[in-house]
Amino acid sequence: MHRSPAQMFWFLTVAFMSTHAVYAQYPSVDSMERLLKQTKDDTVRIETLQNLAREYFGYDTSKSLQYLARSRALAEQTHNLYEIGNCFETEAVMYIQTDRWEKLPLLDTAIRYYQQYLAQPRSKHEIDQARLSIATCRGEMGDVDGKRGKYKEAIAAYLEALTAWQQYDGNERYEAIATYYSNISNVYYDLKELDKCLEYDKAAIPYRLKGSTDDRLAQGYILVSDDYVTLSNMDSALAYSKLARPLVEKLNKPSLSAAYYSKTALIYRKLKQYPRAIEYYKKAITLDRSIGNPFAEATAARGMGLTYIDIGRFDSARKALLAGLEIAGQHGYRKEILEGTQGLANLEDKAKHPAEAYSWLKQADKIRDSLKAEESKAAIAEIETRYQTAEKEKSILQLQKDKEIQTLSLKQKSTLNMILFISLGGLLLLGVLLWLNYRQKQQLKDRQISDLEKDKQLMAVSAMLKGQEEERTRLARDLHDGLGGMLSGVKYSLTNIKGNMVVTADNVAIYERSLDMIDSSIRELRRVAHNMMPEMLTRFGMDEALKDYCNSLATAGVLSVRYQSFGMTERLDNSTEIIIYRIVQELLNNTLKHAAATEALVQVVREGKRLSILVEDNGRGFDTASLESAKGAGWTNIRSRVDYLKGTIDIHAEPGKGTSVTMEFQI
Repeated sequence: MHRSPAQMFWFLTVAFMSTHAVYAQYPSVDSMERLLKQTKDDTVRIETLQNLAREYFGYDTSKSLQYLARSRALAEQTHNLYEIGNCFETEAVMYIQTDRWEKLPLLDTAIRYYQQYLAQPRSKHEIDQARLSIATCRGEMGDVDGKRGKYKEAIAAYLEALTAWQQYDGNERYEAIATYYSNISNVYYDLKELDKCLEYDKAAIPYRLKGSTDDRLAQGYILVSDDYVTLSNMDSALAYSKLARPLVEKLNKPSLSAAYYSKTALIYRKLKQYPRAIEYYKKAITLDRSIGNPFAEATAARGMGLTYIDIGRFDSARKALLAGLEIAGQHGYRKEILEGTQGLANLEDKAKHPAEAYSWLKQADKIRDSLKAEESKAAIAEIETRYQTAEKEKSILQLQKDKEIQTLSLKQKSTLNMILFISLGGLLLLGVLLWLNYRQKQQLKDRQISDLEKDKQLMAVSAMLKGQEEERTRLARDLHDGLGGMLSGVKYSLTNIKGNMVVTADNVAIYERSLDMIDSSIRELRRVAHNMMPEMLTRFGMDEALKDYCNSLATAGVLSVRYQSFGMTERLDNSTEIIIYRIVQELLNNTLKHAAATEALVQVVREGKRLSILVEDNGRGFDTASLESAKGAGWTNIRSRVDYLKGTIDIHAEPGKGTSVTMEFQI
């Protein structure tokens, strides 16, 4: 019995835990304590003790550590390497969340135990869990590296963790991948690479749509909105804030609502809609105070103070900034104290109070110097702790070797007794294996017959698709080169005839109108030929062809289509590109014909051998149950092409709420 991927999200999401959440979990605490008294299974006891430690974390830290110590003692007593590593990882996260970074070496210890566990023969499930545990430890190291300004190391750690989760085939991977994309975005934010920051936050959204709760999806929208604020793109920031709003209102979670109000207030401040900004800051402050989040309350108070400065209400600004500074001082938020002090210096400068401004500025310089000194001390303390931990690890490994020697001696004595039982069991097992072998051969024959039938169906679909594309290409060429050339010739002849004929004034207008109609016919002919086999697709590939097609729809004014692609640095197989292009083309045609939409989004994401495609619009939507009885050829063509590429397709649509189509392929 090992930790499941879902349990691993305690480590990914522990930062979002609150005292309120722990109070709500008391029934599970009671049930786990009863289980601890009743069960005699050591593995169940170890994991129950760990779960109790996690439940009490953030509420009663002392009790949490007591449960964790009991869990590790029992794991060491039973030589359960995996659970020993799990205990070290849990303890590390508890300390790291309170900025006790000197405990970071505990994660190295956890990884060593996981690796020792993997060194022994294991099932696929056990290997997956241990590898994901190591990946999660790397991600936690990345969190600390990012906070300490080691950005290169942080990104390397996140990418290592991200790769492990991408290789896992469980549904839990969606939220994990989205989380690590967001973490990488945070690093790029600290590096002031704001475009990269936005790119990774937006890349996380499709995964949050698949695997996240409404809470996490709303947070994802708020992060993208915040990125657009830093890029001074307030319209896009407000658009993503509006995407988050219905989720925030539906959930009605004070912590999420407070974050939404605070971020939205900043947007309105940047848009110079100051009354609305102040309104939202007041809502954020009220909620932060009610849930006991002093850091967010101090930050929102500072934001409201800066807004009052913008509109020249200096007395209100001073009151708000001093309130935020007082909260930050009570809780020792040094960086927030620095920001608030700088805000007061700016306020007094604009209020024409130079003496007060100079006084606040001196305090800000003093705080800044103090922060730098503390960071240096912390770095020295971490190096010292790593050395001491390494020495302690050597002693622990030696003790383990001594225990292993004693265990080996006991195993040798029991081996002789087991040989007799194994021999008798071997005869029985041989008979069972012979029967299973016969049955397996029969099943193999059945599968081969089924595979042959599937291969025939695929060959038929392949021939049909190939024939369709060849016929499209031939018709496009014939139309462009044959009929197009003839129409151009007719126009040329008529133009020459005009110069050699005497035509009345009335007939001149008719003549000119005829030439215009021929021009329109030539343009329409070229458009039809281009749609049947776009030149961009054959010359530059699917990515450029889809981009060109979406731009052409947007330019024509019939539909505003945004196209996004990630990881499309290399071309796909030619036939695969054609089929995917036709799928997207058919989906957009359906949008044009039936959805009455004004906006659409096409997103193509390639990650290794996985290709994900999203096509969504803001149209009238429909009942997806109607697809079962649909008689049109469009949906049938889409389904057959997806099946031919062995892909999956998922449709989310509701009347009046638009349509979202997600497809995944292994390429």
